[in-house]
Amino acid sequence: MDMEMDEPRVLEAGWQAMLAELHWRTERAYAGLDRTFTEEKRYYGEMADDIIAHFDLGASEASKLQDLAEKITTCLDEAYEQAEAKLQKLLTALEKNSVQVEPSPRGRKTLHIAPAGGKLHISAHRIENRWLFILPIHGISLKAYFPSMLKLSGEEIYYLQAGWRASDEGESKGVPCMQTAQAWQVLAWATVRYGYLRIYLGGLNLNKTKPTIHWKIIAKSWRQQWHTREGKMLAQQVAKRHPLGLLTWYLGDGWKHPQTLRFAVENDEEYAPKELAHTMLKAAYQTGYGRLLDLLGIEKWQALKKLQPKKHPVYAIFQGYTFWLDYWEGKRALRARALFKNPSEAEKLAKALADMGIQARINTWKTGYHVLQITGHNMLKLAEKSPEWRNALKQLAQKKNIQPKTPTLRRLLELAENPPKKFNIQHRFSSSKPRLALAARK
Repeated sequence: MDMEMDEPRVLEAGWQAMLAELHWRTERAYAGLDRTFTEEKRYYGEMADDIIAHFDLGASEASKLQDLAEKITTCLDEAYEQAEAKLQKLLTALEKNSVQVEPSPRGRKTLHIAPAGGKLHISAHRIENRWLFILPIHGISLKAYFPSMLKLSGEEIYYLQAGWRASDEGESKGVPCMQTAQAWQVLAWATVRYGYLRIYLGGLNLNKTKPTIHWKIIAKSWRQQWHTREGKMLAQQVAKRHPLGLLTWYLGDGWKHPQTLRFAVENDEEYAPKELAHTMLKAAYQTGYGRLLDLLGIEKWQALKKLQPKKHPVYAIFQGYTFWLDYWEGKRALRARALFKNPSEAEKLAKALADMGIQARINTWKTGYHVLQITGHNMLKLAEKSPEWRNALKQLAQKKNIQPKTPTLRRLLELAENPPKKFNIQHRFSSSKPRLALAARK
């Protein structure tokens, strides 16, 4: 009986503390409202101009991008007036302690806060001991066409989309959608879900630092190929196979750590060695997506770039997998290594090499990753058949100032200067889709 009587008082005390925090955040949002909307408008306008200039877009593509920026500006102007009026009304109600708090009809995890007798409902959601408050903005949206700026291949699009779906991308009636408070993410995501867009300005996040604008974008030109929760898990498995998939997964749900890259997976985490950063960056720049991310000014992207090995390792690709090449001066030894999460993939590649008379060894690290390593004369066998591997070994010889002190090293230098006329194993043995290429250092 006592427990039943105490429960309402406990809830009411909690609500009072929540309302005090909401009051403080509302004052902060109201004071910074003009700056928030002005900066957002400036960002979209400047990014449209920069993208047009840096990617040399044609007249039609440039016009579509400018049209999008202009429509977003119009939406922001309309939303500003609505947000200002609602913040004023909310502040007055909070100062008079004239508000109602009740659970959302859609679920008790979210509370609705409204001025007494009013129709304005502020959403309050508790996550990890902190409150998320959203001031709704109604009736403001736009339709636009986002151009295909980078001319990405089908495989590149596939993995970039998988990474976004593995992280932040959702589904709206079978169509991909994105909800974000990051202006850069609107553009980065739309680049791989280009075509007809429906964009809603849904609300204002009342944060502890500064308010942010909540966007919802629906990619009308696409169907969601990874449906439901199971589909999201499948997209995560797809994203792991290629550095472009891991890149967009990282941009959505990842963060860096001194030893690893970490990716959010429901309530768990996925880890990858930080040496993978170079492979992700290399793939991004090869497609032009990296140049776009440079323009957009993304903190996560800049953090990833700082994880690049300072010594600029030499890389070569075999059957879609990226190998890191190195020369150990002390033992005058050559080696090339590729990193795998799935041991069966490493074994499959080792067998493909063995069928060509090239021996490879597989070791397992304590982190759970599997390293396939090729050394010495086996690397030279690849170089004899692959122009890419010959070029990589030539770079390595120049970088490490390798001297012809052993038969293997002499042959290496001979290949660098007088390459044989052989077929290219990359074309003969490559699979139709690139796979996760992880270059790593133990």
